[in-house]
Amino acid sequence: MVAQIPLALQGMDAFSALGLGLLVAACYDALRFVVGRSRLPVFLCDLLGFALAAVAAVSFAVSYSYTGFLRWYMVVGMAVGGVAYFYAVAPFTLAVRRMIFWIIKLPFLLIYSLLLRPVVQKLGARYQRVKKSRREKKKRAKTPLQEHRKVLYNSN
Repeated sequence: MVAQIPLALQGMDAFSALGLGLLVAACYDALRFVVGRSRLPVFLCDLLGFALAAVAAVSFAVSYSYTGFLRWYMVVGMAVGGVAYFYAVAPFTLAVRRMIFWIIKLPFLLIYSLLLRPVVQKLGARYQRVKKSRREKKKRAKTPLQEHRKVLYNSN
C-alpha cells in the first residue's frame, strides 16, 4: 500500500474519474431516454446506474489508477462528473431530444393541418347545418301556422 501519493497523481486520478462520472451519467441518461418515465423501469434504471457506477469505479481504480485501489478522491471525482453532466450537459441533451421529437412529429402535423383538418371542418359545418335544419323542421311541425280557434256561435 502506498503511504503518500503525490498530489499530481491524485489530481490525474480524480480528473480521470470525473470523466468516468460524465460517461456513466450519459449512459444513465440515454437509458432513461430509451426506457421512459414509468416507475418500475426508472427504478430498474436507477439500480443499473448505481451498479454500473460501482463497477466502473472499481474497474478504473484497479486498472488505471496510480495506487490500484479505490480512493475517496476517485469517488468524489465521479460524483462531480455526474453532477456536472446533469447540470451542464443534460439541459442541452434535453433540448436536442425535444428537437428530434419535433422533427419526427412535423410530417404528421403537416398532414393533419393540410389534409385532415379542412375535411373535418367541412364535415363538421355540414353536420351543424343538417342539425339546425332538423331542429327547425321539428319546431315547425309542432307549431302550425294558424292556431285552431273555437268557433263561438251567437245565441240570439
